[in-house]
Amino acid sequence: MFNVIIYEPNYKKFISYDIIPYFINTYKKLKEKKYKKIPKTFDEFKKFVEEEGMYQFWGRCEYEVILVDWPCQQTEKKIDVWDQIKMNLDVVTEILMKEISKIESK
Repeated sequence: MFNVIIYEPNYKKFISYDIIPYFINTYKKLKEKKYKKIPKTFDEFKKFVEEEGMYQFWGRCEYEVILVDWPCQQTEKKIDVWDQIKMNLDVVTEILMKEISKIESK
């Protein structure tokens, strides 16, 4: 599990969202197609997370949050899910590899 923070407008609150199931499902689809190279090494998985994470989460407004300083210094930064993944790319990759190894060892 690797949770990122997103704003859920239907509930009007911030929620935690686990991104690992998305990567696992994408990995499974990749294995089913068999024409693409399946990641095996840490670097290959890292590239997989980077490419798929950017495709799914980069710059999508429904996954963006604007952080504002306190007290007001007139500074703000837009953070989306991709920013949260990118800051933790190695950690996300390790978690994904562990989860996939659990699934494949069954």
